[in-house]
Amino acid sequence: MGAARAERRGGWWGVAFVVTLFVAAAMASLPTSAKSGAQISAFYRAHATVILVQQVLGVLTLVFFLAFARALGAGRRRWLLVGTLLVAISQLATTIPPLILALTNPSPDAAFALTVVEDLADAALFMSIAVFSVAATIDQVAWVQLSGLVVAAVSVIRAAASPFGITSLDVVAPLAFLALIMMLSVRLLLATMPPRSTAAANP
Repeated sequence: MGAARAERRGGWWGVAFVVTLFVAAAMASLPTSAKSGAQISAFYRAHATVILVQQVLGVLTLVFFLAFARALGAGRRRWLLVGTLLVAISQLATTIPPLILALTNPSPDAAFALTVVEDLADAALFMSIAVFSVAATIDQVAWVQLSGLVVAAVSVIRAAASPFGITSLDVVAPLAFLALIMMLSVRLLLATMPPRSTAAANP
C-alpha cells in the first residue's frame, strides 16, 4: 500500500512538472546568441521581472522533476539516476545566466557571452533529456520504449542543431519531452488505481 501511494504521488509530481514547466516556458522566450549583445541587453532590461519569475518557476519544476524521477525508480536504477542528475544539473546551468542577466544589467558584450553559455547549457540539457528518456522507458512496454527512443532522438538532434542556429525543433523537442513525462505520469496513476470490485454472482 505504501509503495502504491508513493507511485501515485509520483504520477502527480509528473503532472505538476509538466504544467509548471509549460507555464514557465509560456512567460517569455529568451533570446539566443543569434541576437546581438545590444538586443539581448535590451530584452533583459525590458522583461527583468518576468524573467526572474520564470527562472524561479524553473527551479520549482526541478523539484517536481526530481520527485517524479524518484517515483520512477531513480534511487535503484543506475542509468535513470544518471539521466536524472544530468537533467537537474543542466537545468540549473540554464537558469543561472538569465538570472545574472536580469539582476545585473551587464554590458552588451557580457550579455552576449552569458547568452552563449546559456545556449551551450541548453544543448547539454537536451542531451541529458535524451539519456533520461531512454532510461525512464527501458523497462516499459514496447510502445512506451519506442516513444522514449523517439523523444531521445529528437532531443539529440535539437541539441546538435541549436549551436548552428537551426531552430526547427525548438518547439517540437520540449513538447515531445513534456508529452513523454505526462504519459509516464498517467501510467503511474493508472497502475496504482484499485481494481474494480466484481459484481456479485447471480443466485
